[in-house]
Amino acid sequence: MIRSLALVAGLALAGCNQGNQPEGNSDSPAAAAAPATTSECKAPTLALAGEDRSLKSMQVKEAQSNFDTAYSNSCAKKLLADKPLIDPKAADQGQIFLINAPEANVASIYLSEVDGSQMVLEYPFLTTDGKSQVPSAAELEEAIYCAVVGATPEEQESTGRCLVD
Repeated sequence: MIRSLALVAGLALAGCNQGNQPEGNSDSPAAAAAPATTSECKAPTLALAGEDRSLKSMQVKEAQSNFDTAYSNSCAKKLLADKPLIDPKAADQGQIFLINAPEANVASIYLSEVDGSQMVLEYPFLTTDGKSQVPSAAELEEAIYCAVVGATPEEQESTGRCLVD
């Protein structure tokens, strides 16, 4: 009688976990690991740096939307698994400050000690000829990759990846 109760309880517990089996035939612990939770992969907020009012609120909203997409994609690719995007030395751990860099060639994310130890996103939001633009999700994902993973010296030499002007 006790054996049959233990068997029934064991089957019931096994049945509760059926939907949580990893896809494929992998038996590795990594394949069975739970995906990152929403809180672990919450994108930082983008904010205007200092007194810089050259950006319009619609630009900031569009940049935030594109950044959220890029950040989510980066999380899904596990780019942020080993190193956070925001440097531990940054004064504000929840925000990245937007800096207009009219002559920049790509989006760039880094810790700026000049700007009070803040994480900044530099981009030509307003170019020297007055053109207004917002980085795409793809450009921001590349900036996240370069900030967290970086390119190998060979990759930099052959393709220029993660080299900023």
